[in-house]
Amino acid sequence: MENVTHGFCSREEWTQWFADYNLIVSEINDASYELIVSDLPADEWIAGYRHNSRQIREAYVRNEQMLDRHVRWFTRTPGRWTREVADPLTDSLFRFITRVQDLGCAYEIADSLVDFYSPLGDETALMKCYTVRAFSYGFLEPIHLGSRAYEDCVRAAVFYERHFMELTPEEQSMGLSIYDLEFDRFINCLKLGSITPGLLDDMLACYEAANRAAAYVIRTDQGYEFNRIIPDFAYYMGFGALCLMPGMCMAAQAEVIYQAAAHRQHDPDRSGKAPSLNYRVRTGLVYRMAQRLLGLCTDETILAELTQLTQEYFPTLFTGATYSQGAVEAVSAIQLATENLTRHGEKEPALYQAVQELFARYFTTRPYTTFVDYVCGSYNYCYVLSALPHICDEEILLQTLLKLTMFRQVQTAMHSIMVGRLALELLDRLIDRRPDLLSGQLGTTSPEEVVRRRKEFRRYLYSGALLHDIGKVLCSSVINAQSHRLGELEFQVLMFHPVTGGEMLENLPCLSVFRDIALGHHKSYDGTRGYPQEFDNTASPQKIFIDIITICDSLDAATDHLGRNYATAKSFDTVLEELKAGRQTRYSGDLVDLLDGDKDLCAQVRSILEEGRRDVYYDVHKMILSELSVPLKPKKDHDWLFDLGLPYGID
Repeated sequence: MENVTHGFCSREEWTQWFADYNLIVSEINDASYELIVSDLPADEWIAGYRHNSRQIREAYVRNEQMLDRHVRWFTRTPGRWTREVADPLTDSLFRFITRVQDLGCAYEIADSLVDFYSPLGDETALMKCYTVRAFSYGFLEPIHLGSRAYEDCVRAAVFYERHFMELTPEEQSMGLSIYDLEFDRFINCLKLGSITPGLLDDMLACYEAANRAAAYVIRTDQGYEFNRIIPDFAYYMGFGALCLMPGMCMAAQAEVIYQAAAHRQHDPDRSGKAPSLNYRVRTGLVYRMAQRLLGLCTDETILAELTQLTQEYFPTLFTGATYSQGAVEAVSAIQLATENLTRHGEKEPALYQAVQELFARYFTTRPYTTFVDYVCGSYNYCYVLSALPHICDEEILLQTLLKLTMFRQVQTAMHSIMVGRLALELLDRLIDRRPDLLSGQLGTTSPEEVVRRRKEFRRYLYSGALLHDIGKVLCSSVINAQSHRLGELEFQVLMFHPVTGGEMLENLPCLSVFRDIALGHHKSYDGTRGYPQEFDNTASPQKIFIDIITICDSLDAATDHLGRNYATAKSFDTVLEELKAGRQTRYSGDLVDLLDGDKDLCAQVRSILEEGRRDVYYDVHKMILSELSVPLKPKKDHDWLFDLGLPYGID
């Protein structure tokens, strides 16, 4: 056989190629994480950040060449696919999809191969492609792409069940992940309170199908490596008890949930090993809550056990910023059970507060990998929409919300603070020169009142700047995808973030005033371009604030000379010309004129973008580093609600 210059003709070669590619991505993520948690002096840290940016850029170029040669050569011209290349590639991805770091690449391959295999009628190959595509959807953005992931899971499950006895032992085992991903959707719905009889019926049907297949896989196992970890369907089914109140489901459904939880409690591990502490905590709590559904355990009993966990279990979780699936499940189980039992803090407020602090601290300090980003993103989003609305302390609410994105996406943290500093400069000049443009905002009735209430305007706008990208909590895998060009699906995921931010802020009463800033900062001034299309920024009462954030967002993003796009960073003067070219269409004419006509303002903005950036980046690093070692009790020494202890006073 002649040498193949594009792609490979064996599963081993494809697997090795992905391993090499994944290693490059993992090393970049590891280096970024190590720098974040390092305690270097400012000059050394900035030098390390610059070095990482260069390494990322070099990896980007190298990876793009690899992808163009071995992946895009086929996906961009689908007629080039052949079975000798496609079959081993499909097998490799199906086997190792949870280890793939570049989900955009996996999606592009699977999506192209669905079209390749469909005319051939190869349902086993299609099952694998649908599964890979479903995981790509689910891992990249589990909420807004959740329905697409579920649809592909349903398609894959039909073929899996139809051909089950014809499949190899490996295909039978790995196909269980189809049900695993379906349960992820069910669990997210439960966390968000989207509980219907139909949802529980679908869970029961999935549980029965998964159990049949898993029982056969376990019964016929001959010590296969791929059977070392089997999805824990009994735990997934029992999980429903964490989110359900007695009487919320039918007796038969409650009985199945209880039996699943009891099975897991009394038959912990087929390996015979002693269960870990994390396992015992999450399984025991699910079992107790399932007993509660049937009236076999009281709220008071479980609350007493939760209180004991705060004293004995919580301290064990912070021995290092490592990832443990068992610990993640245990922390989530504790948080959900506490929400349920305390009625969102109405009962046992001290316990409720301790658990909320635990959840926020734990999930903001996990390291970077594609899988961890997926887990943390969906957990954090569900937590924001279900738990945070019940936190009454506005300081704790805002701090918690920002921390859930701050550590997960350091670039977003740095960018948001840069936008905040720039926005304050524009706002000050606007109040000095054109306070009439702000009259009517924040309840003011005249330009004179705007001037008197300058401090209030500064607080409001700075908070809006910090929150404008909060929706990126669900797309950490894309934000942290530093080593390749984003694909079509990844761009779709990125474009969801204004909607996600709007959803989150709208659900938080004391922060809902910032909803339109999150929704509108990627729309053009005249509303004709940008996203989301369905949001009309021209009709927003907060339009002037949206316009300020939009300009500052563009200024910072285009001039970042320290980050991974340093090679394409523009000068302030270049960006100013672009702002002027987009006057009254892309950007507010009044704001562009204000900036262009004020030399002192231009000098201050240039200083922030050039010299000030270094200070912001290092200060964000120090702030994050301090959060890794603080006690669970929140700090209460801030001068005002939105300070967050940052060095940039706005009073």
